[in-house]
Amino acid sequence: MVNNQVPWSSGKTLGGSSVINAMMSTRGNRKNYDDWAKQGCIGWSYSDVKPYFLKAEDNQEPDYIADGYHVVGGPLTVAKQKYHSETFNPIYEAATEMGYKFEDPDGRHEAGFYDTLTTMRRGQRCSAAKAYLVPAENRTNLDIITNAFVRKIEIEDGRAQGVEFDHGGETYTVKAKREVILSAGTVNSAQLLMLSGIGPKEHLEEFDIPVKLDLPVGENFQEQCGPSLFFELDPEIPNRNEKLENKANVEEYINNRMGVLAGVGASLLATLSSKYTTLYHPDYHIIFVERTAPREEFSIEMTADVIRKYFGPYRNSTLWSCYVQHLRPKSRGTVKLQSANPFDAPLIDPNYLAEPEDILPIVEGFKTCKAIGTSEPLKKIGSKLLEGPFPGCEDSYGDDDKYYECIARSFISTLNNQVGTVKMGHPSDPTTVVTPRLKVKGIDGLRVVDASIMPTIPSINANLPVIMIAEKASDMIKETIDCPTQLAV
Repeated sequence: MVNNQVPWSSGKTLGGSSVINAMMSTRGNRKNYDDWAKQGCIGWSYSDVKPYFLKAEDNQEPDYIADGYHVVGGPLTVAKQKYHSETFNPIYEAATEMGYKFEDPDGRHEAGFYDTLTTMRRGQRCSAAKAYLVPAENRTNLDIITNAFVRKIEIEDGRAQGVEFDHGGETYTVKAKREVILSAGTVNSAQLLMLSGIGPKEHLEEFDIPVKLDLPVGENFQEQCGPSLFFELDPEIPNRNEKLENKANVEEYINNRMGVLAGVGASLLATLSSKYTTLYHPDYHIIFVERTAPREEFSIEMTADVIRKYFGPYRNSTLWSCYVQHLRPKSRGTVKLQSANPFDAPLIDPNYLAEPEDILPIVEGFKTCKAIGTSEPLKKIGSKLLEGPFPGCEDSYGDDDKYYECIARSFISTLNNQVGTVKMGHPSDPTTVVTPRLKVKGIDGLRVVDASIMPTIPSINANLPVIMIAEKASDMIKETIDCPTQLAV
């Protein structure tokens, strides 16, 4: 990795990271939420949160509606992508021959292979902004300010009084009549709380920040990281860049919102259980992805030397990859302040794979990838592993367990599903920051509503769980005020 760092992206726009994510529509395993309830998050079991997933959803696939786990009529459009790559059918065939089932990951049986449900509307991204803000943007009770930078939350006498922010070269303070709702994400919500005096006492004192409340903000960071195993395909199959630049494909998308430009790049997905867990509590996730070889002039992840040595011979080849994630990592990282200056980026230590057992499901996932990628259905389209050892892993080449662990530790990447730095739980639990009502402990008038409150990471993409949290939070907030049943629009 370049500088031994993993690059992260963040959605600094209306709709947040739902505007830049992979558009995968998945909720996570029901056991995730039942575990939240067992940890003291009363009201957050699967039966408690399922109605809010359904409230958000407008599913366009009739075959998904019949089983009661999907609905129509919500603001967020969910649909299958309008494109499948050349690997789709062979992977489907190989997985079936190997005895895997094809399931709805949000349905009755959550373990298995599945076609990709996406948050797309007529071939275009359906972000949280498109689903929720655009229909409401002209309401008289809503003001949206863009290009604003929040400095801190104003806290006096144990209550959140308002927010200090910059806009147009000026600094303003807006006062809150009822509550301040913080939804800046796993990294920035933690940073803003600490800048406002809520966080680990000793850490805040390092920067002379007046301590309003000593709470473990910035701890409990979690993410599903993983490496990729690369395969080459028959050279007669166009590579992904050739497809995206093809005039006919561009016209197909412009005219019909169909084809490769209406896809998300992933053919199929699988949520599976290794030998270290039970069948219906999967611990690894596979994404089968169309790829081209990384180029040293564009890469911000791999070093130029690795790209030349490993991917150089495949610069113009058609590739695909198996991306494997550990769904329930035990490793915990941190988000800390670099300084008291809100414009200084926080210091992020994800602590990936620090716990030895976190590597085990990834190794199992790579073995599944190898079995599928070298199966007869895939061989028919020329699928074969890239030749030679991954640079730095030469000594373990030939021993799959050690070799796959080496790859994972050498080239880890992320799908940006970070959670946990403002942990929710029982108020008496010293590891928690917010209550099950999402209120910051010990401070009146301040809630946090985003991925940072998750006590443990859901076993899948975090987009839908965040939307569920927001839907549930809106009901909690309405319960505290005299809210009209019908707002003027």
